[in-house]
Amino acid sequence: MATEEPSAMETFAKFTNRNYARQAQAFLNAFWEEHRDEAERIWDMARLLASLDKEKGADGMEVDEFTAHRFLEKLGETLTVVEFRKVMREVDIDFNKRMALIEFLLFHYKKSVETFVERPQGTNEALIDAQDALERVKEEVEKIESKKRDLAQRAGGTGVRAMTAKAELEQLLSRDPTDLNRALITAEAAVRKAIRAGEAGLTAMGCTWWQQRELEELKAYKPRGGAKKAAFERGAEAKE
Repeated sequence: MATEEPSAMETFAKFTNRNYARQAQAFLNAFWEEHRDEAERIWDMARLLASLDKEKGADGMEVDEFTAHRFLEKLGETLTVVEFRKVMREVDIDFNKRMALIEFLLFHYKKSVETFVERPQGTNEALIDAQDALERVKEEVEKIESKKRDLAQRAGGTGVRAMTAKAELEQLLSRDPTDLNRALITAEAAVRKAIRAGEAGLTAMGCTWWQQRELEELKAYKPRGGAKKAAFERGAEAKE
């Protein structure tokens, strides 16, 4: 007996169950030729929605109507309640009264679910390797940030223990992060390889662009300045 093919909506549901960054990458993979010039704007949208999601942040997948309204306002769409509800009825493709980023992107760029799911997502070994390398950089950043939080908390007290923590914190902020630098060099080489592989086959171009953008953010990281949480979300579109 032949296996029944999933419907467009069943396939689409798999994308709404990904975090905001991965939904954005999927959209760009599908519509790279039409919307490559919008990649930076879509990057900003994903970061904005993650920042507005007070419950799950960058790990979130969809937001309630109140947050969706705030998201539209931040994008310059000032709507009355009645106007917003009309828009929301068009945006909310799966009718669950919540908005996933991929739903908004399809609405905003006037694309259908059917066209989206028919478009290839693509992946390649170099893309997966590059994402793994980027994840290792993020791990190094998180190690530094975790150490900073611990030392800052201990430095907030008094006495010898606090003074020692303050000195250790200053050393951490001042010294060259060798492990992070090494991970960045590896990641940069891996991303360059993924770019070449993607351009050769024109596959997963949204993911490839996203990796380059993430690498830019990671290279700009300084222990003294801190990490922008939305920029360093964990998880990879490339592995699916």
